[in-house]
Amino acid sequence: MQGNLITQEAGSVAYAPERESSVRTADLWARVALPAASPEPPAEPVVAPGLRLALSLLEEGALTSRANRSCTSYVARAVPSAGAVYPYEFAVLARENGVPTAFRVDADRRSCARLAVGDRVTAALDASTLAIPDDGGALVVTLTRPWLSMRKYGDRGYLYTQLDAGHAAGNLALAAAGRAVTGALRLRFPRGPLSELLEAGENCREIHSAIPVSAGSDASADEAWTRWTVQDGTDRELRGPTWRSWLESTCWDSLGEWPEHSGSAALPTVPAPLARIRTGRQLPDGKAGLGDPSEWSQLIGTRASSKAFTGEAVSAAAVWQAVSALSTPLETDLPDASPLSATLVLRSTTEPEQDAVYRLGTGERLPGQLPSTDEVARACMQQRALAGAAAVLLLHVPRTSLAGDGSAADAESLRELTFRCGALGQLLYLGANRATVGVTGIGGFDTPLWRTLAGLPEDDEILYALLLGCPDDSGVKFDRLATAHAQNER
Repeated sequence: MQGNLITQEAGSVAYAPERESSVRTADLWARVALPAASPEPPAEPVVAPGLRLALSLLEEGALTSRANRSCTSYVARAVPSAGAVYPYEFAVLARENGVPTAFRVDADRRSCARLAVGDRVTAALDASTLAIPDDGGALVVTLTRPWLSMRKYGDRGYLYTQLDAGHAAGNLALAAAGRAVTGALRLRFPRGPLSELLEAGENCREIHSAIPVSAGSDASADEAWTRWTVQDGTDRELRGPTWRSWLESTCWDSLGEWPEHSGSAALPTVPAPLARIRTGRQLPDGKAGLGDPSEWSQLIGTRASSKAFTGEAVSAAAVWQAVSALSTPLETDLPDASPLSATLVLRSTTEPEQDAVYRLGTGERLPGQLPSTDEVARACMQQRALAGAAAVLLLHVPRTSLAGDGSAADAESLRELTFRCGALGQLLYLGANRATVGVTGIGGFDTPLWRTLAGLPEDDEILYALLLGCPDDSGVKFDRLATAHAQNER
């Protein structure tokens, strides 16, 4: 009897861990298992003229590139993105059969989901001080999804998200202007009503900006919209639950206390440069800026990011031509004055007498030693492929301008400052394309070292750096890989 009891107890002891392990395994499997996909509504053709216009504009200004690239492992887009993650989405508000309708855009699948129609859309627009143009146009909304960048770059990915969205929104405005389509980019409007309508906050998205585009005679003549379909999603119960990782929810919650200036005064939209640029250099006729707007579509479609620089000297005139594109006016609701400054480090040109550090806001030329190739590599977080850059443009602001809450009512928020940087970066990309100079933007850099190398004020923070030079596209653009090479991750 005793022997049998001992055997029974031993068996119970042996079984308990096995049962606990089984429970843990079941719990783990429940975590990794996916819910069933909801049935998709039937695909419909795109019939709303405003939606056709918006999709055609998105294809040109954000989603498609005609550049000749040797890398075929990703879909080339009209704008660059840190790590090629494109942490933003779009929505379109247009009239469908005469009724105001909100659409969520799925760029990867080239489909649109109809989210809301009628009075709900009208009420959200009125509360947001926005409107759908009356001539068959549309309101194109850019939404950021910070998680996509932050899961690779950590907290700094939020900065990259804003810069990337600035590239995209700025390029949409340029694409509209290139078609002679009226479109003023709005950043200062109440976001809550539109966020609720588009189900943004509940799905970890932020409303970034909006651009109303009026229909032109050939606004959607390229028929890019014919590749798209529409699905009805106005009944949320039929759509089913949206899957979201708890990691994205945690990331989203971490942004809740991010300082965001909420007292920005509403301003009328006016065309103006996003930065004050004074170079004191007279470029030949037809060379300054981006040229005729009718040529912008070609520049947008063929712009490319350089993978590396050969280290060869480039023409100083070509660099100045590229930089002159920063003076291209964009119509926005931002204030004329901004704390943002631009500094150009010209370090390796075919006219060595022009190599120097320039304050572009004043045209001032600063004396001093220029950074070596090794110092450029260190300042770019050991991205050796970029060390041969002939010139570096730094966009920087006083640290006090990042204060957020408590700033003056007409001060700019971080979103607005980074929009300026992203849109200016896009202008430099297009200007470099026109001047046939290689260019790439980076968000990973050693700010204190660049402060020293460029002689910036000690209280200035660098938001963005863009490098120009003789391109070497024979290698790999390392930051497109999984590792965050831009931040010296190993």
